[in-house]
Amino acid sequence: MTAAKTPRKTTASKKAEAVAEDQATVFEHNGIEYTIPAPLDLPVGLLEVDDEVEAIKLILGVQWEAYKATGATIRDFQAFAEKVSEAAGFGDSGN
Repeated sequence: MTAAKTPRKTTASKKAEAVAEDQATVFEHNGIEYTIPAPLDLPVGLLEVDDEVEAIKLILGVQWEAYKATGATIRDFQAFAEKVSEAAGFGDSGN
């Protein structure tokens, strides 16, 4: 039995991935669009935080106040944090 070959990435696909990784991500939550900076453009303060809420606040910047103004609940924050983490390139938020 032979193992399936993993397709090699072409130069064009590698460049496309690099460009995609260097761009902001936009996602929607409860009818509002949020923009998350590219991973390398996130605030350096993220390296110092251990708290999920503080991390989300740093990632969102001024958008944090807009999110709170929606009347968000702790239940809603769990779903929102997942979206923010994914958009920031971290996968899930760990909840």
